[in-house]
Amino acid sequence: MEKNNELNELIYEYYKSRILFGIYRYGEQLKSVPQICASFRLARNTVQIAFNRLEKDGYIKTEKRKVARVAYQGSEELFRENVVRYFALRREGILDVQFSGNLMFSSIWEKGIQNIKLGMQNPTGEADPVGKAASESIGLYIDVLNTFHNELMLGLFWQSMRYISYFYPPRNDRKANYAAEDLLSVEKAKRLKQETDAYYLNIYLGILDFIETNRETYHLEHEAQIPFSWAIYRQRPQMRYTLASTIIREILWEVYPVGSYLPSLPRTAERYNVSLITVRRTLEVLNLLGITKTYMGVGTKVCLESVDMDIMGRSEIRENLRLHGEAMQILALTVRSVTHYTLESAKGERKEKLLQTISMLRDKNNSILCIDVLMNFISSECPSASIREIYEKLRELVAWGYIFSAVLMGTGQPEVHLHDFICQLENALQADNSGLFADLWQSFIEERLNYFYKKFPLWNASRDAVAAERDTLE
Repeated sequence: MEKNNELNELIYEYYKSRILFGIYRYGEQLKSVPQICASFRLARNTVQIAFNRLEKDGYIKTEKRKVARVAYQGSEELFRENVVRYFALRREGILDVQFSGNLMFSSIWEKGIQNIKLGMQNPTGEADPVGKAASESIGLYIDVLNTFHNELMLGLFWQSMRYISYFYPPRNDRKANYAAEDLLSVEKAKRLKQETDAYYLNIYLGILDFIETNRETYHLEHEAQIPFSWAIYRQRPQMRYTLASTIIREILWEVYPVGSYLPSLPRTAERYNVSLITVRRTLEVLNLLGITKTYMGVGTKVCLESVDMDIMGRSEIRENLRLHGEAMQILALTVRSVTHYTLESAKGERKEKLLQTISMLRDKNNSILCIDVLMNFISSECPSASIREIYEKLRELVAWGYIFSAVLMGTGQPEVHLHDFICQLENALQADNSGLFADLWQSFIEERLNYFYKKFPLWNASRDAVAAERDTLE
């Protein structure tokens, strides 16, 4: 799948929805590709791919050396129905995403503003694009998020915005620029964010009211809701990595102990509801990582061997480690608020089960399993469906920290001791102190993230830097 495919989808959905809603009408001229690139902070090729798809699907028509025009023809009644159908089938999800966005992105926003104050630079040493006046309010959020250089975070933000059709308001209704003399004014940015949040909240309250009065007309009151879904885009097919992540976690939890054999290919395919081809490709990944060894005519044995640093030269390994690091960064920024909210909402028996599971970690001394316990708790117990979706996907990426641990084992560096941390977690739960419990997790994940940054600065490093990374480890 193409890199930045989610951004192609963003542009496609942006214009498709506005055309279907009647904001852009038949024969109307759209912005030029360079203008759209500037508005969305995207490359020309990304926008062009989306426009090619829009034209193929009959929404626009582009003549040679001319800007695109709307080719879709609809009546006022059809536009109304399109609006009602889109929002009515996402009503519950939109309300939930609005809530989870405030819960998760508020802490990301605050840290991003601090980055701006500190004058953060990108990995090349050049000045960040932060500070240029945004032509639309969405640019403000993107400028702040860009200070983290985290593609996974940007993908989550874009997909959240796409789901709630954030760009639905009239296209000429813009907010004032937030730049002063070509430099970002933090105070103005904060004020504009407050105004923008209130502005869009009022719009969605109006839309939801509109839906309530119109959905019966189109017989939508009993239609199933379309939930928010976060797709993690990779350079290679995702299914093999999703299954590999699941099997890694199960091996670490000793569902498949070291020395045992995984189920046969057909039984594995049946258990995880995937194809035999996916199972074979997954085993290739696990064998590469030293997690398993496949013996012809015998089966696949669980090994959990250390991994040589040379494996870092493989692009798929580096991509998974990059995603792991970006997932850990999102966790470090959001885990406190999400953990506190989930724990405060959980029933007593669920807290007790969490305490029992944490106590089981005493003889494991494995940071991946430790984080997995929390991720599993949040992805199953959080009242917010969108947060459950997000944390389940983050849980998959956190499991790829096994590569990190395996490489360290190969260099003779032991896993961190977790006894004191687990005791502190147990004490916080027994005292029913949700705030302390959340603080402990934030500190722990920040420490693990900083250690990961130190050992594997993958997103800043080129292939030629692998040797230098090996020297750092050794």
